Amino acid sequence: MLWLQTPPWGRWAAALALLSAASWVELRPDPLVDHPFAAVPIAAGDEVNEANTEMRRVPAGLLDAVSLGATAVRSVEEGSPVLDEDTGAPGSQVPARWWVVSADIPSWAMVGDEVRLVMLGSGAVAEGIVASQPSDDLLESGKGGVAVPPESADEAAAAAAEGKLAVLVSTG
Repeated sequence: MLWLQTPPWGRWAAALALLSAASWVELRPDPLVDHPFAAVPIAAGDEVNEANTEMRRVPAGLLDAVSLGATAVRSVEEGSPVLDEDTGAPGSQVPARWWVVSADIPSWAMVGDEVRLVMLGSGAVAEGIVASQPSDDLLESGKGGVAVPPESADEAAAAAAEGKLAVLVSTG
C-alpha cells in the first residue's frame, strides 16, 4: 500500500535547498565591476576617456565610480586606477568634494598648479590646487582660489581668515 507510507520530507527539503543554492549562485550579483585604469600617463587638465584608459575588473565597492569624460585634476601614472579624487567636472581643475579657500597666491601661479598650504598658526601643512588665478581688482590684490581636501578645509579657511596662510607653488 504505497499511499499509506509517509512522504519523503527529508529528500524533498534537501532537493529544495540544493535548488535554492544553485539558483542563488547563478543569479547573484557580479562581485566584480569595470573600473578605468590609466593606459598612458594622464596629465592634469586632460580629459579621462577611452583613449587614455583601459577598463579592468575590480571588486565591487573597492573604488568609487569614475565617469569617463571628466577632467583629470591631477596627474595619474600609467597603470594606476583613476580615482574619484583625481577627476572633476569637465573643464574643472578642482577634485570632487574639495573646498575652495580664498588666499594670497603669486601672480605667476596658473590654474591647476599644485600648491602646498602652510597654516602659520599651527604649522599644519596641506596639499592643494590653484582653482582660480589672483584677481586684477586692486581691492583684492593677490587673492585667488585654492582648492583643498575636505580634511584640511576648516583649518585652511581659519588660517586664511586670520591672514596666517602661506601658499607655496610648485615650480615643476
